[in-house]
Amino acid sequence: MAPQSLEDFLIAWTSLHLNKGLPVDPADTLATYGIDSIRAILLVDDTQNMFGFEWPPFLFFEDLSLAQLAAEGMKLMEEI
Repeated sequence: MAPQSLEDFLIAWTSLHLNKGLPVDPADTLATYGIDSIRAILLVDDTQNMFGFEWPPFLFFEDLSLAQLAAEGMKLMEEI
């Protein structure tokens, strides 16, 4: 079953790819869970396939919570 929102997707993706399937807090940043450049590229690809937009990968290394990152992604989706 596909995630219903970008925030749900980010939470599920972070849990699967960065936190060994354990729960994640949407108030945490991707850096909290150890995002690296390889996984950033994977997240860009996965998001593009699921939602049809491309993140600027530098956003993943900013001090944005998962919830804030989802809000930024929603703005990017509105632009396409």
